[in-house]
Amino acid sequence: MLLAAMLPTAAMAEQVLTVDTIVVTGSRSTGDLLSQAASMSVVKPDLNVSADNVADLLKDIGSVNLSSDGTPGVKRVSIRGENASRTLILVDGERIDDYKNKSGAPLLVNPFFIDQIEVLKGPSSVLYGSDAMGGIVNVISKQASDRPFAAEGGIAYVGSGNGFSEFVNVSGTQGGFRYVLGGFNTDMGDLYLADRERVDNTSYYSKGVNAQLSYAFSDQAELTFKSEYFDLNAFTSTTVEDSIYSTFRAHIPEWERVKNSLKLDLYDLNEYVAKVSLSGYLQNNDKKFNSTMSANQLAVEVLNEQDTYGGNIQLEFSLGDLFYLTTGYDGRVDELNSDSYAAAPFLGYFLPGSQTSLSYSDDDYKQSSHALYALLETYLTERLTLDTGVRWNYVKTSPGSSSLDSMFAGMPGFDGSHDGFSNSHFVGSAGLVYRAFDNGAFRLNWSQGFRVPNIQELYLTTFTGEIQMGNSDLKPETSNNYEAGFRYEGDRLTGDVALFYTKAENYIETYRRSLPPHMSNMPLYSYHNIASAESYGLEASMSYDFDYLLPYLDLTLMQRRYDTGSQSSTDTGTPKLKGRAGFKYDDSYAGVPYYADFFMRFASACKNDNLDGVSYFDDSRFAGYVTFNLQAGLSLGQEHKLHLYVGVDNILDKDYQTTELIKEAGRFFSAGLSAEF
Repeated sequence: MLLAAMLPTAAMAEQVLTVDTIVVTGSRSTGDLLSQAASMSVVKPDLNVSADNVADLLKDIGSVNLSSDGTPGVKRVSIRGENASRTLILVDGERIDDYKNKSGAPLLVNPFFIDQIEVLKGPSSVLYGSDAMGGIVNVISKQASDRPFAAEGGIAYVGSGNGFSEFVNVSGTQGGFRYVLGGFNTDMGDLYLADRERVDNTSYYSKGVNAQLSYAFSDQAELTFKSEYFDLNAFTSTTVEDSIYSTFRAHIPEWERVKNSLKLDLYDLNEYVAKVSLSGYLQNNDKKFNSTMSANQLAVEVLNEQDTYGGNIQLEFSLGDLFYLTTGYDGRVDELNSDSYAAAPFLGYFLPGSQTSLSYSDDDYKQSSHALYALLETYLTERLTLDTGVRWNYVKTSPGSSSLDSMFAGMPGFDGSHDGFSNSHFVGSAGLVYRAFDNGAFRLNWSQGFRVPNIQELYLTTFTGEIQMGNSDLKPETSNNYEAGFRYEGDRLTGDVALFYTKAENYIETYRRSLPPHMSNMPLYSYHNIASAESYGLEASMSYDFDYLLPYLDLTLMQRRYDTGSQSSTDTGTPKLKGRAGFKYDDSYAGVPYYADFFMRFASACKNDNLDGVSYFDDSRFAGYVTFNLQAGLSLGQEHKLHLYVGVDNILDKDYQTTELIKEAGRFFSAGLSAEF
């Protein structure tokens, strides 16, 4: 069943909902999915097909939208209409951060080294702290085989970029020693749109290596070392008609994420202490970026280096038959250094001597976070569970130094302020789960979220077609989320329905600064807190098994509103209706299992109002769309360990767009081969 670890957008990873599906994200400890108070989706990328980037595995989950800044292979994840910077990205419960971008944390993760992906929807800061305003994506790494040696590998062709992906994983267990090793390589050409229109400067190359080594000293103690390496070389372009951004071209010759972690787990130490976990990690996120815009003759070169040191101490207590307590400490320190060069005629308005280029550095910026948390599961009856949680977080950000301070001194709109930022914050959560029957559960949930401004939003001046300045007077964002839902997994019918409402305060967005008349055409933006943002809607997914035929439907109805204090709008770039519907046929012929999956993706039209400059573009409109897709595959060999796949996406060659900067691929074909040994 390895074909799942293979093919890009050609097909979907399968969403899983069973009474024994085990998850960790919803409570920071293992538990079954039906007992979770929050709305969650679990993706298993090992059943039919997958993607050459992790985000594409999630594109059909309810309330999930993908966003792109034009960089191929690095889509971001937006949940319930929130900007992707408000989705917390985790790998095995540890976060990926990028403190110098406006697009959100990148999913720089090996897409072929995944056991499952857990998507928690709605504010979840009690669990993991800042940034979990829209939700959490937690990538669970590949697990070791129980055999002494097992291997899997494959190759796939993807027509959207006329390119190939290859991967190989090996794993095994020998006594108390377990190991998993993996590597992948992806080489994609330029993107093809409808009518085979090629978008120049959109090719990319990515590669990665993963290692996980564990040793169990006994049934009660296990030590695990993990190492991740991911590197991307990408060319960036756009398909927008905006007079400036239509000429945007960029190259990322190196975007490298390296992480090493060590974890010690102790189990069942006594009657009350069920588990103790101690972990620490070091992560480096380094990026080289070069861009040009011929419309305003802007050229930019940037080198960002971000180092993160983090650790966690977690204790789990089993307190009789009524209580299970998870409590602990989270801490991390992020350090950012950056060297930049910018050249453009409009810089002469700001720089002394009418200079049109400058080189500058941002050094020794630091953000540290410390948190204490406690999550209590109370078993009120055999079928009724109350989950409560509280978290105290303290964040301190030190401004470092920037050589722009002296260059821009006295410039209109630039006050040179670099005040330090610190904030302490409590958040809470509470949820009820009623297991009405063994395979179904009702849930009610309230949860809070918060997000502290990152280093870029507080302090940095960047050039992205416009001059964009930080604001050290920003306040943290806060939110409250309320939802009710029902999950069911029967012999034939499977379903999950949820109603939700979220209200966020002190939302951080950009706005255009006012300048003197002779500089009024200059693009100068800064960050500020707008009044509020709210979302409400319905998420529903269901399927029915007619033995060989499985019809399914996954849809989201939602409304989102921005209020800047002076303007209000429900046109925030989020479609009011989005979903996927289709049917899958599974059978076998002459002992050979095969499947065919025909489905459509759809979304309603939407618009993104430029309220007081929250977007760099004028009002953007996206037409509604429906695309039809077909995948088929079969498994060969005595134990069905050789897998073949073919597919065609966007059969009718629909010309459509879901994000501001670049259109989606037109009709394309894919094929792949994978095997287990």
